[in-house]
Amino acid sequence: MKKRLRLTVIALVTILLGSVSFLVGRSLFRQHQDDLLHKGIELIPGVSQHIHDFRRVKVADDGRKVWEVAAEDAQYFEADKTVVIREAMLQLFLKDGRALGLQGREGRLLLDSRELTRVELSGNIEVMLAGYEVRTDEATYDHQQRRISAPGVVRIAGSAFELSGDGMEIDIEEQRLTLLHHVSMRVEPALLRQEGGHDVPL
Repeated sequence: MKKRLRLTVIALVTILLGSVSFLVGRSLFRQHQDDLLHKGIELIPGVSQHIHDFRRVKVADDGRKVWEVAAEDAQYFEADKTVVIREAMLQLFLKDGRALGLQGREGRLLLDSRELTRVELSGNIEVMLAGYEVRTDEATYDHQQRRISAPGVVRIAGSAFELSGDGMEIDIEEQRLTLLHHVSMRVEPALLRQEGGHDVPL
């Protein structure tokens, strides 16, 4: 009698544990499905990696930084050798130790092996150089030419002047910024005299 009661208890405990395991497993599976649904962008075919807080740095043989890219979020597409980035910042380090910063809401990095060849940014672009602010909607950095270009309206603000024009090129090696078309300028003479000139060095 006691043996039969013990076997009955063991059977009931086994059934109970099995039921609990099934319910827990089903709950975890549904939660996993919900997570995949919310992160569906990570499951697009062709996406090799999805990286939060993305950062890539190029260092020269002498230990000097050449460029650095950071982004809040990045997706690497292996087939195209392209990284799609969001809330991105590109820094280019000049030979004199200064840095030129370029940031935008979204963009693409084109890679050749581990080398950066091109950066395309769009959405409220801001270029930071030598104390001046340069704003536009779209900009491209070509690493081979060491040049930043912007096809649209560009606005440049310094402490004593404002410049605007259509189209811009920044030659990194020559440290020269050129506005291409329809250039206009507004100057604050008093502030300009305090600065002692009106050149715009990079």
